[in-house]
Amino acid sequence: MTKTINIIIVTSLLIVLFSCKTKNAKTETNLVTESTVTNTTNKQKNILMIAVDDLKPLLAHYGHPEMHTPNFDRLAEMGVSFTNANVQYAVCGPSRASVMTGANPDKTKVWDLHTNFRESAPNLISMPEHLINQGYETTSVGKIFHQGSTSPGHDEKSWSIPHTVPTDFDPKYGTPAFNFYQNPKTKEAMAELEKEAIAKGRKRTRGYVLKKLRPSTEAVEVSDEAYLEGLYTKTALKKLDRLLEIGKPFFLGVGFQKPHLPFVAPKKYWDLYKREDIDLAKFRDLSDGTPNIAYHSFGELRAYSDIDSSLSFGNQLPEAKQRELIHGYMAAISYVDAQIGKLLNAFEEKGILDETVIVLWGDHGYHLGDHTLWCKHSNFEQATHIPFMFAGPGVAKNKMVDNPVNLVDLFPTIFDLANVKQVEQTDGKSLIPLLDNDANTTIDVDYAMSQYGRGKNKDKMGYSMRTERYRYTEWHDNNYRSYDAYSNDNIIGFELYDYEKDPLETHNLVKNPAYKSVVTELKAKMKNHLTTVNSK
Repeated sequence: MTKTINIIIVTSLLIVLFSCKTKNAKTETNLVTESTVTNTTNKQKNILMIAVDDLKPLLAHYGHPEMHTPNFDRLAEMGVSFTNANVQYAVCGPSRASVMTGANPDKTKVWDLHTNFRESAPNLISMPEHLINQGYETTSVGKIFHQGSTSPGHDEKSWSIPHTVPTDFDPKYGTPAFNFYQNPKTKEAMAELEKEAIAKGRKRTRGYVLKKLRPSTEAVEVSDEAYLEGLYTKTALKKLDRLLEIGKPFFLGVGFQKPHLPFVAPKKYWDLYKREDIDLAKFRDLSDGTPNIAYHSFGELRAYSDIDSSLSFGNQLPEAKQRELIHGYMAAISYVDAQIGKLLNAFEEKGILDETVIVLWGDHGYHLGDHTLWCKHSNFEQATHIPFMFAGPGVAKNKMVDNPVNLVDLFPTIFDLANVKQVEQTDGKSLIPLLDNDANTTIDVDYAMSQYGRGKNKDKMGYSMRTERYRYTEWHDNNYRSYDAYSNDNIIGFELYDYEKDPLETHNLVKNPAYKSVVTELKAKMKNHLTTVNSK
C-alpha cells in the first residue's frame, strides 16, 4: 500500500513539474521569438522582396484615401503593415547597404552614395549571399543596391542567377532618352543637345544635356513597358518562371525606381488624380526653434532644368509647381502599384503564395514641400518614415502594427519567416512576435533609430530616436560615430517633437520646460544606444 502511495506521489510531482516547464517554455516563446508563428513545417520558404525607391507611406491603407493603390492595399490585406517603420539613413546608398546586410550604417561605414560596403566592411555578407549558402537560388531585377555604391554585377556575390538591367522597351516608343523620357519633343531636343556636345568636344554628353534640359515630370500616353518599371516587372516574371523550373527555394528581388525623380509615368496614372484637388503640404515653413543643420537645400530637385536652382531651405516653390510635383509623385506610386499587382497575380496563378514570404519596403521617405523641403536627406518624419509590409506563411492577415521598428529588422525577420539560419552580424531584431494575432507577443524595444550626416565627409552626424510619441535628435560634430566615445562636448544641436500634440513638427520642444523630463529620459536612452549598439 505504501509503495503504491509513493508511486502516485512521484507521478503527481512529475506531472506538476512537466506542466510548469511547459507553461514556462510557452511563455518564453511568446515573449522572445515565436519563430514559427503559424508555420507548420520547417521547409524553407521562397522569398519575394519588393523594394520601392523614395516611397513614403502615401498609400490608401496607410490613411490616404485620395491615393489609388489597390495592389498595395491588397498586399496589406494579405499580411502585416508597420505604421511606425523607420529607415537607418534617409538616402539610397546607406539605406540599401544597411537593409541588405542587416547592419547599421556605422557598421557598414556607408554614409554616402559612393561607398561600397564590400570595401568599407568586407566582413559583412549580404542577405541573398547568405541564402545562396543555405541552398537558395537568388536573382533580382531593378534597383536593390544603389548602383553608384556597389560592386560590378549589382553586387555579383549576391546572385546565383545574375542581376538584370533590361533594355527591351516597348518598340512602339523606343528607348527613352537617358532611360527616363518618352515625350517625342523632349527626346528630339535631347538628341540635338547631344550633337551639340559632341561638336564641342565634350566627352560626357549626358552631363551636358541634362544640365540644359532635364524635366522633373512627364505624362505621355505610352504603355507600361515604355518606362523601366514596366520592364522590371516583365523581366521579374521571366525570372520567376526560371526559378520555378530549377525547383529550389528562391529569393527574387524586384526593385522599382519610381517614385524617384523624375516623376515620369504613363498618362493613365496621372489621370487617376485631378491636380486642382491635390493638397499642398499642411506645414510649409521652418519649424520654430529647430537648428539649421536639420535642413537641406534640396539640391537633388534643383538639378532639374524646370526648377529654380537658386532656391534653398526656407524658400518655397511656386504653388503650381508644387502641385505638379506632388501630382507626379502620386502618379508614379500608382504606376508602381500596377506592377505590384502583376507580380501578385503571377504568384497567385502559379499557386505559390502559400510557400512564399513577401516583404515590401521603401528605402526612405520623401519631403513634398513640408518644412520647405523636397526629396529626402533629413531626420524629419517625412524622410525617415516608410511603408514596411510582410505577407505569407507565418504572418497574420490584414493587421496594422504601431510599434516603432527599423528597416534593418527585415534581415533577421525574413530569415525567421523563411526558416533559414540566422547570421550573427545583424543589428536588427526579428519582428516575428509582432506578426501573429497574439496580443501577448511583443518585442522589448520601444524606439527606432535613424541617422543623417551633414558637412564635408559627413563630419556632423545627426542621430534620431523615434518612439511611439516622440522624436529626439542629437547632432554630433567632429566626425563622431557610435563606435567613438560619447561626449556632450560634441553635440551642436538638439531636437524634440511631440507627434501627439504637434504631428507636423512645427516646434522644437527640446528647451520647453514642460518637456524637461522627456528630454532627460530620451537623452539617456540615446546615450545608452549609441554606446552599446556596436558592443556586439
